[in-house]
Amino acid sequence: MYFDYNDYYNGSYPEMMSWKVDSDCCSWDGVTCDAENGEVIGLDLSNSWLYGPLNSNSNLFSLRHLRKLNLDSNNFSSSTIPSEFGQLVRLTHLNLSFSFLHGPIPLEISWLSNLVSLDLSFNYFKYFVGGDYYYKLLDLRRIHLEALFQNMTYLRALHLNKGKFPSDIFLLPKIQVINLSYNRELVGFLPKFWSFSSLKELRLWTTNFSGEFTNSIDNLGSLNVLDLSETNLFGELPNSISNLKSLNYLDLSSSNISGASPPSIGNLSQLTYLSLSYNNLHGQLPSTSGNLAKLTHLSLDNILYYREVPSFLGNLTQLEDLSLSNNNFDCGFPIWLTNITKHRSIVFLRNQLKGKIPSEISRLPNLSSLDLSQSSFIEAIPSVLFTIPSLYTLVLDQNQLILPLKFQNISLSPLYYLGLSENKMNELMLGSIVNFTKLQYLRLSSINLEGMVELNNFFKLKELQSLDLSEAQNELQNLDLSNNDIEELRILVLRANRFHGPIWDPHVNFGLSKLHVIDLNS
Repeated sequence: MYFDYNDYYNGSYPEMMSWKVDSDCCSWDGVTCDAENGEVIGLDLSNSWLYGPLNSNSNLFSLRHLRKLNLDSNNFSSSTIPSEFGQLVRLTHLNLSFSFLHGPIPLEISWLSNLVSLDLSFNYFKYFVGGDYYYKLLDLRRIHLEALFQNMTYLRALHLNKGKFPSDIFLLPKIQVINLSYNRELVGFLPKFWSFSSLKELRLWTTNFSGEFTNSIDNLGSLNVLDLSETNLFGELPNSISNLKSLNYLDLSSSNISGASPPSIGNLSQLTYLSLSYNNLHGQLPSTSGNLAKLTHLSLDNILYYREVPSFLGNLTQLEDLSLSNNNFDCGFPIWLTNITKHRSIVFLRNQLKGKIPSEISRLPNLSSLDLSQSSFIEAIPSVLFTIPSLYTLVLDQNQLILPLKFQNISLSPLYYLGLSENKMNELMLGSIVNFTKLQYLRLSSINLEGMVELNNFFKLKELQSLDLSEAQNELQNLDLSNNDIEELRILVLRANRFHGPIWDPHVNFGLSKLHVIDLNS
């Protein structure tokens, strides 16, 4: 085999180091040969720094025994897809994603009747016109695609991110994966699904799909993944969805569905991921939802109508990520949640939770993120929260909390995001915050302190990237912008405070080399 990669190759990428004309090509990296006859049957040149147009006279198209071809993540300089791909009739897998291709898909690709996987996603180029960047997406025109897919009866996986939707795609008898995600200009409708469908994954998130949620969804008996989030669907969630016995991933968040949650949703016994957030559902979640024993992720933001957190959630013993934001619960933190020891993330943002934050939360050894912000918690924050060994993010902004006088035993804390704005603290606590040596983001806005606040204390946090002390009317001193000790700081927000002393010595260089936002407004 001789492939004229020197016409495209740009740089000394290690994969190409073994490509010597006088050596056996079957020993080259990225090349797979048939063990019996030595013919090249696989070529993987993904991420190979290929650069330049993909020419129709390339020797690539002489590899007539090729079954798998991967040219993912190269730069073919906005060239069109050569029609000569249609000559590689033995191809079963073709990946041209992220390769800076544009123009129509050649009809000759329809000759690839053995194709089971085709990935043309994320092809675009950008050029500079009048100060703006414009993106030209791969031209997946309906007139071409209808003819294109007629012969691809073996096609099982198709990824067309950022393209136009072919209406007949669901008629492909062996299609198993349809991924049209993140295409805000894609317009389409859910079709009537047939019982002979082999579909296992349907991902349409962040598209402009519209129309009524179809009752025929229950015909997709093999479906494992259904993601219709951030679409323009409407109508009620059909009770027949419970017939999808193989479903393990269901995301319908922000998809405009309405009505009551069907009681049968608790019959989806294989579910590990469920998100119904930000829809127009009414009433209460059926108690049968507590039967979803395999669930590890649950998002029910802005849809629940309970005064208290529903207790049947305590039956979900495998739960790792729980988000119940914006539900207006009028109760204390449910201590029974701390019995689910696999929790990694708990989010109760924008609720009316009240009373004390229970120290029992520290029982959760795997907890990495806790968000109880914009609630009505009072009294002291339990100091044991700051000793949870895996806690990376703690968000307690906008409560009525009193922070500990001093943080103890936190020198090994992995905490990198700490939000404490609009709570109460004193200068002693402020001084001990520098013991969180891994902090990258610190929010302490709207916290008024007596006496001077020494800003240089914060500059002891070597990894700090963002610091917000705004809206507090505090007396700030020693703001030294020539300081070189805190190299990572990118955002510094100190507005609505009072400053004392110079902030920068004009005889030395500006020290915060990565700073790109600074707000000192009064």
